[in-house]
Amino acid sequence: DRSCENSGSDNAADDTSTTTTAAPPTTLTTQPAPAETLTIANNPELAALLEGSDCGDPVAAFADKYRGRNIEFDGNIAHVAPHDGAQTRYDLLVYAGDYSETTAKGPSFQFRDVGTSDLHLTGPNIPDSVDQGTNIHIVAEVGEFIDVSCLFLLRPVSTQLR
Repeated sequence: DRSCENSGSDNAADDTSTTTTAAPPTTLTTQPAPAETLTIANNPELAALLEGSDCGDPVAAFADKYRGRNIEFDGNIAHVAPHDGAQTRYDLLVYAGDYSETTAKGPSFQFRDVGTSDLHLTGPNIPDSVDQGTNIHIVAEVGEFIDVSCLFLLRPVSTQLR
């Protein structure tokens, strides 16, 4: 029987011979650099989106163009609803800027079917839960825009109270 650990020869007379095998050529593969997170400082389209209307073609075009990319902005949790009646999973409506009971900026973003741990809370003040009216700093992955409900889906990457 031979095993993977056996590096010798079965024939004692062959012990003095050596075989040299050329190493296969090394090919370097480079990974593409991760795409830069989009912010209002480096992406005028995001800046316009966060100041614009909450529904329509510009929002859909942004979602299509940047799907899978990360965006970063200051926002707020405008509404918290149980996801499909669950007690620990939520749909969070998120707007740009500071919380207001009377006005909203930008699209109607949604973190859909999330628990508190899915928000990937960071920073010095990590709460056990988040509530309507909480101002947050968001890094999120761009998802789809659902035209019929005017919801722009985001996947939280990190969230910090501000």
